[in-house]
Amino acid sequence: MSSVVFPKRIFAAGEEPSGERVNSYHRARRTESIIDALDPEELAFLKNSTFAKVIALDENPPFSGAFGHFILVRRLKTNKKYEIWILFAGYPIRFSLREFAIVTGLNFGKVPESTRRKRKNPLNEKLYWNELFGSLKSCSIEMVVDMLKNRKVKDRDMRIKYACLAITSSVLLPSSHSPKIIPEHVELIRDIDQFMAYPWGRVSFQLLMSSLLKKDEIALAQDSFSLRGYVDAIQLVMIAAVPALKEEVVPNQPLLLEESESETEESVGDDAQRAVETGVGDKPPAPARFVINPKNARDLNAECKVNDNFPLTSYQ
Repeated sequence: MSSVVFPKRIFAAGEEPSGERVNSYHRARRTESIIDALDPEELAFLKNSTFAKVIALDENPPFSGAFGHFILVRRLKTNKKYEIWILFAGYPIRFSLREFAIVTGLNFGKVPESTRRKRKNPLNEKLYWNELFGSLKSCSIEMVVDMLKNRKVKDRDMRIKYACLAITSSVLLPSSHSPKIIPEHVELIRDIDQFMAYPWGRVSFQLLMSSLLKKDEIALAQDSFSLRGYVDAIQLVMIAAVPALKEEVVPNQPLLLEESESETEESVGDDAQRAVETGVGDKPPAPARFVINPKNARDLNAECKVNDNFPLTSYQ
């Protein structure tokens, strides 16, 4: 690889910002709470659906904000739309719709024309929302989990619908640390088959990339910055290209709650949010999760160890 001339890096080698983390709006623990609230038969349905990979939390370490920052400040300057290239261990690793599809297993067809136009005020049209959520003007993911866990909804098909809505809002398309059910998705789930066949992969990818590509050198140089969408996919692509990344994991240490200037909303690390969620009331602290060891990532980067079998495509 030494003879290959790469595009310029956003930050020169050795001059990358030494920031702390990338803040993700997706919380692995929130996904866990959805899974734990389901009956075995309901969970089996999801594990055999298009959402199987994104709810398989035990197969890979949860997203590491520190690792995310480490790799994203090593991007190359390229002109292609909706893709980025990361120079890691001497290799350019692409993150595009193709790689997103490989690691998530989601549907990536074209978005149906009729669903691209948002209704001006879907809650006032008394559509399927009223059947699922009654007079509620909005519904948080925590409320849905409570409905499932305490069996306020008993019908199997309806319970699966609630779980699917929670997954699209908090896993695939999160844009807040307190995600709520997205009204446009509710009408779509009237027909569960239509909902499951929807190109969630393309929609999720577009949200993530639109958030990521807005980050210029100034934003990337901050101690922390936030990304909307399924940020975990970036780490999953890196693990596919460099499997040794997950061979060493460390406990994810709590971080102080602080705001980020990179997004309009407050942005906190996964552990900081967990501290807020578990530090109030009588709930015991959640056990620490194990994430990619940043030191191991730095060592692998220096040793130039990459999986040659992972598809690496032209960045020109």
